[in-house]
Amino acid sequence: MKKEIILESKFTSHQKTHILMVFGAPIILVIIKLISLDITNSLLSLLFVCLFLIVVSVTFLKTGLLKEDNSLYRGVYFLGKLIFKKKISLEDKNKVTILSFKKSQKMAWFSAANPDLSLTFYRSDITLLNEKHTRKEMLVSLDNEYLANEVLNFLEIHFALKHEVYSPDFS
Repeated sequence: MKKEIILESKFTSHQKTHILMVFGAPIILVIIKLISLDITNSLLSLLFVCLFLIVVSVTFLKTGLLKEDNSLYRGVYFLGKLIFKKKISLEDKNKVTILSFKKSQKMAWFSAANPDLSLTFYRSDITLLNEKHTRKEMLVSLDNEYLANEVLNFLEIHFALKHEVYSPDFS
């Protein structure tokens, strides 16, 4: 039995811009050059158009969690379809918590005008914990607090993980 929850985009808008500028723009320039050389019917033109579509498709990837055969997987989805998954070990991890962080990201494109320009935002990290909270593993990081609570409910229901406030016991 397969149960899944599809979450947020895998990349921030700033990362998507970088992907499209670094990989997409050169491919577009090659396509334009091939068209200007009147090689539009060649296999080479088709190859570069496919490469461009793949680069654009990468920007639409989403992350999610998946339960399959009583195992937890972190998945990557494209248009609601599972592309690939990675198994997450729940060995010695029976607690889960939401850790909230204030983060900032430098904006690379604006460094000449304002070198310290950065975007500040809050992230909710869903974290797996051991019994004493001394070992933690970040499962997924989300912008949306509502989605973080949905993930928490998903994990509590399907994997019998207990939600606790993070409080490590080093004794």
